[in-house]
Amino acid sequence: MKRLLGLRPVRHIAVTSALVLAVCAGIFLLQYLEFSHARDTLRELSARATATVVRTGDDTAAVEFPLPDGKNATATIPLDGAPPKTGARVPVGYDPARPERAVIPGASPLVAAERASIYATASVVAALLVLAVDVVVLVTRFRLPLRTAPRKVLVRRVKFQRGVLTRSWLETGTAQPRWLPVYFSPSLIALSSPAEAEVYGDPSRDRRVTVRIGGETLYPAGPARHSEPRGRRTDNPAEPDEERLAAAGRPVSLPRQFRVDLPVFVAAPFAGLFWALVDGTGVPGWLVVTTLIGAAGFWWASLRGSDPS
Repeated sequence: MKRLLGLRPVRHIAVTSALVLAVCAGIFLLQYLEFSHARDTLRELSARATATVVRTGDDTAAVEFPLPDGKNATATIPLDGAPPKTGARVPVGYDPARPERAVIPGASPLVAAERASIYATASVVAALLVLAVDVVVLVTRFRLPLRTAPRKVLVRRVKFQRGVLTRSWLETGTAQPRWLPVYFSPSLIALSSPAEAEVYGDPSRDRRVTVRIGGETLYPAGPARHSEPRGRRTDNPAEPDEERLAAAGRPVSLPRQFRVDLPVFVAAPFAGLFWALVDGTGVPGWLVVTTLIGAAGFWWASLRGSDPS
């Protein structure tokens, strides 16, 4: 574990995973509090009857229902959705002490409780999914190089930008080229093209290949490809200039990495707006979905091995 935490990509994944888990925990807490409030309100509405809708508004419905003593009670109920038709018969739950406090299907407290339950469950599922993916990534990508003799292969460092994400790849100089995604290291900036590398594994058939260049281990950021990745390509020069040599000697901090990954957050507000309009949750729903998708975007970029150079 100590060896893993000493690796920059592992620290990057750990920080972004902690961010997603913190967001999931915050969403769960807020939704649990909302569910508890709605549950306490509904708990008091213990009496049951069948009501008749006597009047409807844009977001309310007035219903009339019989009480055990033979009298009729009327309640105006706030709704979260389309109101039922006038004259419809609907089940009603009401407070025996205060019959004007009542709910019917679609009432705001019922919808709030159901929505909070769904959001809380989704946050737990998202947290478990993040943890499961992280375990798979750590087990499959960050193993020590195989004890078998490495292959000597000429490689070129190329970058591909697709959308808002840029990644580093090593293109092999074999008869049938392979493209190996690797997690970023500053040394890649000054890598000559081509450069001799030690490859642990067979790029022609293995999905993940570990590469050593100049004594540094570059871990796979995904499966090897048999075809050139899509996106805008940028090649390293044949020999690095002084600027590249200086850049390769400077460490890249995680805060700088996060600044570079900020564009992955662009889609989050629009996804949140779409969800808020579809689900009718308004600003609270927009904030929840935007925050969750934004945090997940940073995590996804760390898994893919975003290149901050």
